[in-house]
Amino acid sequence: MIPLYVTNGSAYVWNSEDWYTLRVKYRICGALIGSLPSFPRQNDFQGLPVSLMTEEATLLVNEGICELISITDLNVKPSDDLKQQIDDCENRITLEQTEALKKRKIEQLSQKIDIIVAGKKQKLLSKGISDVDLDKNILLQEEINKIPNIAPGHLLVHLPTQHHLKCNEKKILSTDVLDPSLRTEKGKIKYAVFNDLWKNGYYLTNGSKFGSDFLVYQGDPVKFHATYMVKCTSVATKFRPANLVAFGRLSVAVNKLAILAYFNNTGAIEYQTLQWHDSVVR
Repeated sequence: MIPLYVTNGSAYVWNSEDWYTLRVKYRICGALIGSLPSFPRQNDFQGLPVSLMTEEATLLVNEGICELISITDLNVKPSDDLKQQIDDCENRITLEQTEALKKRKIEQLSQKIDIIVAGKKQKLLSKGISDVDLDKNILLQEEINKIPNIAPGHLLVHLPTQHHLKCNEKKILSTDVLDPSLRTEKGKIKYAVFNDLWKNGYYLTNGSKFGSDFLVYQGDPVKFHATYMVKCTSVATKFRPANLVAFGRLSVAVNKLAILAYFNNTGAIEYQTLQWHDSVVR
C-alpha cells in the first residue's frame, strides 16, 4: 500500500511516484505545498510534499489503497552517528561525481590524442624544432594530470524524493489521528459527498477559494476547469437570502454551477443546483 505520512493531523505524500499513482490511477489531487529547489522564491509552482484533505486521506485508507504512517523519530534531533552517515553519503556522492567526470575527460583525451600530438608538433615546428619524437602515452598522462578537481559549485545536487536513511520506527495509524472535523455533523456529510462524487468518476479539490467545500472536475484539473462548486449543508440549515444569492452570483461569475449537497430525510445524499435565471436564484 502507498504510505501517507501523518504530521500534526494531516497526511502527506513525499514520494513522487506515489503522488503520480494517486493522481493518475485514483484521481486524488491533493495540494503541492513544497518549495521547488530550482525556484524557491516564488509561489506560482510548488513541489513535494503533497498535502491531502482529510476526506482524501480517509477515503484512500477506507478503500485499502493507502495506510497512515507515523515516523516516531522524524522530528528528533539527529544524533552524531546520523550526522556522520549523512556526511559520508554526501562525500561519497562528491567522490562518485569527481571520478565520473575524470573518466569522461580521459575518454575524450584518448579520442583526441592524435590531434593533440599533431598540434604539439606543429607548435614545435613553428619554433624551428623538427627532430622531436612525441610519445602518445606520456603526452596523454600529462594532459590527464592537468584535469582540475571539480568545484563544489559545479556538482550536481541530489534531490531525494524520500528519506535516504532507514527510519527506526514506523507506526501504522487509524484515521482517528486525522483532523477531527470528520466526526462532526458537517464533517460526515462532507466525507459522504466526497466519497459519492469520487466513486462517480469525478476529480475533487478544496473549494475554499470559491466559498465552497469542493470544486468538482470532469477530468484532471490540469486539463479541465471545475464544473461544479459544492457546498455541504443539512436540511435544517437556514440560509440568509443574501448569502444564498452571493453563492449563486459567484458561481455565475466564475462560470460554474453552484450545488448544495445534504442528507435528505431518508439518509441519502441529495444535490440541489442553484440556477441563475432572470436575476433570480431558483
